[in-house]
Amino acid sequence: MSSIGCEILSKSDFLTGTYLIARIPEEELDYNALHTIGTDCPDFILPFRYKSINGQVEFVYKVGTMSKLRYFSGELYPEEYADLWQSLLTPLLECGDWFMDPCSFVLSADYLYYDKNKKSISYVYIPSTRGCSGYEAFNDMAIEVSKLMTVSDAVLENKVLRSIINDFNPSSFLKMLKDHRSQREKSIDKLPAQKESSVLEMPIRVVSEDMDSPEEEEDIIIDITAENREQFESRENRDRKKEKEPVSYKFFSSRSKRKKEPRYSDAKTVIEQNDKKPASDTLSNVIRHPSSITPAPIENIDITQKIKINISGTGLKYIGCAKLPEVIEVKISEGETFTIGRFDTSVGKPQSSFEFDKKTKAVSRRHAVIERDVEGYKIIDLSSSAGTFVDNRKLPPNTPHGLSSGCRVSFGNLGADYVWEVC
Repeated sequence: MSSIGCEILSKSDFLTGTYLIARIPEEELDYNALHTIGTDCPDFILPFRYKSINGQVEFVYKVGTMSKLRYFSGELYPEEYADLWQSLLTPLLECGDWFMDPCSFVLSADYLYYDKNKKSISYVYIPSTRGCSGYEAFNDMAIEVSKLMTVSDAVLENKVLRSIINDFNPSSFLKMLKDHRSQREKSIDKLPAQKESSVLEMPIRVVSEDMDSPEEEEDIIIDITAENREQFESRENRDRKKEKEPVSYKFFSSRSKRKKEPRYSDAKTVIEQNDKKPASDTLSNVIRHPSSITPAPIENIDITQKIKINISGTGLKYIGCAKLPEVIEVKISEGETFTIGRFDTSVGKPQSSFEFDKKTKAVSRRHAVIERDVEGYKIIDLSSSAGTFVDNRKLPPNTPHGLSSGCRVSFGNLGADYVWEVC
């Protein structure tokens, strides 16, 4: 930002939320771009208003429901990852339609804002004839984003990193993403194509009930029509699972019905009953009732909800009586952030610094963030559905609010109430 002598200030209040302020000399104003985006503001830049003050033009940008992109760091699916880069780079290639200059975008990861509903990125744009960014800033921004966002597809991630290191070009980069997506879609389309034949020939091995007589085994060929193929395959898969899967499989599966499983106190009775049955019946009973040999209650697997932490530093201490984490320790240094959310079953792995159990519905998957600066700790609501409250006062979205020792912090409105302690 030093190239135009412009400094971006961030301010916030409970009425207007967070907004940014930037000023440039009036003689450096790009009137063509200002007139175009003032009439038809594209959605890839923050909406703004402007006014002249003593020979300078002041721009005020409204953040609204958008949060900083860095608050949403984590691993993405390949499609989400490619879409994010598409949203990041496409504006720099299409901005000419609005008479905008790519060098007038504030190319910094600190000023990238993310709309989690639209899953799109917005920039801060300063219509100045001198510009405010160059290739070096663009490359640094891309490197920072690649650190914030990772992808489950290791091949795609390696391609992205190589492109950034080797003369990063937006057009070539987007073409690489498009080609990789096409290749991935083709590989997926090939899977169902193998089952299109109307008749499927499969060798089925028939084994005699007398397991000590292998000479009675024989191979036969069965023609399965398309009408009953799915029914046969599902039955075959069930039989294969019974043979190969461990006994404890259904104990960890979401498909198991806990109400029908015997309690720990009933395990002895189940075993005694099994001793009176044939071996085949006992085996089937064990598969249906795995808790008879694995008596540990399922609640012990729920790490997020049941773990007890002795607070030894700064953090949040629970003040309610529900089965929620007793302590949320916040160990961050100046300039770092600590995100809070709810476990996302669709992703299957943590996406925030701390996550409530998936059943804590009042907490959003990306709910709030605590950051630390020279002034202390601040909490920011990430446009959560149920809101974040400090001392029973609901915070505006994306608006930093200072935390003082002893203040009450609530995530949603269903009992996730904590007290902030600084040690």
